[in-house]
Amino acid sequence: LRPELRRSRSPSTRAPRRAAVRSSKTHQTRSRAAQPLGPPAARWTRRVGRRGCPARHIMQMVLLARTAHALTAQVAPKASVPPISEHRFLELCRAAARCGRPVEMQGRRVALTKAIRVQRQDELTIHGPGRIDGSGHSVFQIEGNGQGLLLRDLDLRHRRAPDRAEKRSLGACVFARGRGAVKLQRCRVTSEEGFGVWLVQRARAVLHACEIIDPGRTAVAVFNVAKLDVSSSTIQGGDQHGVCMRGEAYVSIRDSRVVGAADRACYAYMSARLELARTEVSAKDATCAAIQCEALRPHDAARLVLDDVVVASDTRGRGCSVAGNVALTL
Repeated sequence: LRPELRRSRSPSTRAPRRAAVRSSKTHQTRSRAAQPLGPPAARWTRRVGRRGCPARHIMQMVLLARTAHALTAQVAPKASVPPISEHRFLELCRAAARCGRPVEMQGRRVALTKAIRVQRQDELTIHGPGRIDGSGHSVFQIEGNGQGLLLRDLDLRHRRAPDRAEKRSLGACVFARGRGAVKLQRCRVTSEEGFGVWLVQRARAVLHACEIIDPGRTAVAVFNVAKLDVSSSTIQGGDQHGVCMRGEAYVSIRDSRVVGAADRACYAYMSARLELARTEVSAKDATCAAIQCEALRPHDAARLVLDDVVVASDTRGRGCSVAGNVALTL
């Protein structure tokens, strides 16, 4: 630079300006100090500016935004859960039976082409929510003499199959024989062409808070010396009957509904025993009774117990019919 410019930028020439700046800042600081501080919100307002918000309001907005984001994540619909493969599900059932722990469906679905068989001393427990579809002879087949099968909070659907066109091969959604035992709790059961629940020989079943809806054949079939206990459930539809029992079968139905069957709500014959308590029944066939019990052969001895049973107004035929050697208790 030239000498005259160097002299103009010397400390002596810059000193007056710096002094002027310091004096103005000192004046502003003193004037601010002289003002009353006021509440904290006011101080923060002055710091942020007239267009700004108090700091506590900013923090509130941040917290509200975080809360709204968390709630949105909870309420937003989850992505669809992929179904379980049949091979994987059968592996889970075998492992659960070996270790004595339940299979947790967790809202998933599985489609089966063969029945899940519970044999010998096996004990299988499956917890829902979940859905199990099956196109074999049955969805579940219980044959053992152990604790058997426990199903809870499940939707069970028995599908039709082209290779099961004959009536004897239509099967059932749940089929138990031998000394097989099954318990259903809060389950929905249906079959497109077969029985809903089918018990033969010495099988036994307990249904609580379940729904058996519009199966292709009788909703519940109990034959031979099998036993069935139903409570707080709904048996709707059925072609032909809602509940059919023969041989020396035993059925107890309490606090339930057996309605909408094509022929009879409950049909017991031979030496069957039927007990109904606090239950509503109805049927669609005008030539049949809603409850019918017969023991017509020489060695037959049936038993019918009715306690606070209501015949619905949409029943087209008679309410109750008894024929032969039947012990009736009202």
